[in-house]
Amino acid sequence: MISDVDSSIPLVVDLDGTLICNDTLHETAVSAFFSRPLETLMGLPALLSGRAALKRALFGLSEFDPRDLAYRADVVQLIRKAKAQGRKVHLVTAADQAIADRVAEHIGGFDSVLGSDGHSNLKGLGKLEALQRRFPQGFVYMGDSAADVPIWRHAKVAVLVGPAIRFRDKLASLGVTVKVMAPSRHSARVWLKQLRVHQWSKNLLIGVPPVLGHIALDPLVMLKTLLGFLAAGMIASATYALNDLIDLKADRLHATKRHRPLAAGQITILQIVTAALLLLGAGLVLGWLLSPAFFAALTAYLVLSAVYTLSFKAIPLLDVASIGALFTGRIVMGIALHDLPMSPWILSYSALFFTSMALAKRHVELMRARDEGRAVIPGRSYQADDWPITLAFGISTTLAAVVVLLLFVTEQGYQTTGYADPVWLYVAPACVMLWTFRIWLLSHRKQLDDDPVVFALRDRVSYILGAFVLTGFLAAL
Repeated sequence: MISDVDSSIPLVVDLDGTLICNDTLHETAVSAFFSRPLETLMGLPALLSGRAALKRALFGLSEFDPRDLAYRADVVQLIRKAKAQGRKVHLVTAADQAIADRVAEHIGGFDSVLGSDGHSNLKGLGKLEALQRRFPQGFVYMGDSAADVPIWRHAKVAVLVGPAIRFRDKLASLGVTVKVMAPSRHSARVWLKQLRVHQWSKNLLIGVPPVLGHIALDPLVMLKTLLGFLAAGMIASATYALNDLIDLKADRLHATKRHRPLAAGQITILQIVTAALLLLGAGLVLGWLLSPAFFAALTAYLVLSAVYTLSFKAIPLLDVASIGALFTGRIVMGIALHDLPMSPWILSYSALFFTSMALAKRHVELMRARDEGRAVIPGRSYQADDWPITLAFGISTTLAAVVVLLLFVTEQGYQTTGYADPVWLYVAPACVMLWTFRIWLLSHRKQLDDDPVVFALRDRVSYILGAFVLTGFLAAL
């Protein structure tokens, strides 16, 4: 890309948004807040001393490791090509000097490193002045933001990275030689994947109470259920975003989770925080407009989800019990939304069933950890040798769930007047038993690759058993 430029002209590379996909200020802020929240909040007055002072304070509170960052492979490759051509390469960034030094040591190939010193923020015109003093013969500058425009105007060549492509025409009109790195594509698919919209399928549980209450076909009920589904989905996506922020370091080390958009650098920390706040606000407002009782259930779900993310997920067995409670919370939302009576049978079944499914997911992780010789699961407190515990508790809760479902079907079918031929309702517990047995077989064989609920959405056998359940329910009416 810059091979046609005189090799005596040095290449100056920015760090935040250029060499890495994120901003180290946001990286250290997230790391500091979730590892030492009280100290981080107490350190915010450092902002009064300037942005450079804040960066240094956050670095001191964070668990910064350059290996955890999401680097732009194309930029790293360009740096190495430049070095191979005999060109000097320098890392000059507004990030704190300590961060810049660690990144430069990790990547290698830089002839010098210059960052903010805790007093002056090396950005915009300040960075330009430093570059003109150090490289009076001129320089090639690679950056990504509006703050870099003054620097590009005085550079021999301006290399635009990512969103900086929007400055191409402006710089070209000023006579600047412009080179453009391929911009990242933030497609709708990337956002749908990050916000786990496919996980919204779990919110279909909100529709279970009106179905069992025989009011699901009422147009107003259908509309309220749809809007409740939407509100719960937005809240769920916001909590998934929070979870990904907390697990960012662990996800980047995970075999599959490192491909998630946030971990891979396809979406920035600032973008995901903004999206989470918007979704959270919209979901809560919609929930309140639908029903105060639904809003209360939605808020309780949000609180439990936050506590799970911040604490319970690191406590063995309490984590899976929390997941079971979160799924059951969706049933409670459906009950509250339509002001239906609470059913201890369906709530008990839901808690047992979904706890069992959470144990199945944890079990396959432990089995794989054991085979790979890993003592623990990253981000969890389980040990690989705990797999007999997850197996025993998982199968026992599965059987308990089937028993509860049988008792529920007996009560619902034979003690109410809503069914003409209730014997057909027994198709449901039979199919649930077969499905859960299969899930546990696949889990123990390490063939379960995803959340069991998400797995069911892609599994042909699950659809067949689901069709049998639906047929039995319709035949019983």
